[in-house]
Amino acid sequence: MDGSAPTAVVRFPLPAVVTVPRHVPTRHVEGLASQGVYELFARLSPELAEQVPEGPTAAQRQAMRWAFAVEVLGAGGRSARGEVRGSDAYGTTAVIAVEAARRLAADGAPAGVLAPAQAFDAAGFLDFLGDHGVSWSVSGARQV
Repeated sequence: MDGSAPTAVVRFPLPAVVTVPRHVPTRHVEGLASQGVYELFARLSPELAEQVPEGPTAAQRQAMRWAFAVEVLGAGGRSARGEVRGSDAYGTTAVIAVEAARRLAADGAPAGVLAPAQAFDAAGFLDFLGDHGVSWSVSGARQV
């Protein structure tokens, strides 16, 4: 991703494993996380959780970088890749929560439990996040 060094990944129970099949016909969705994230969660215990500090400092949050990549392979052999990246995961999460609540209050959504992509136009929401340091791209739709 954009010149990044390869990162070791392992299967990880991400929310997309549950939410994507709610609105995209699919046979398989798999979550992956970096080996470091997996090891962090594998060591987590109630005792360790009590020792975790409140959160990163403002400087640490500004230095933080995150990225998500999604690769899709269609039944006919077509593939596509999407990437979303940004900084300050704590601040971005707050912006996402507030904007989601604002859009639900202003525009409503179908009744029931929804995946985010069912409640909101994905491109429009990601474009909104651009003002908050988030970038995204989709490439592909090519034959494999």
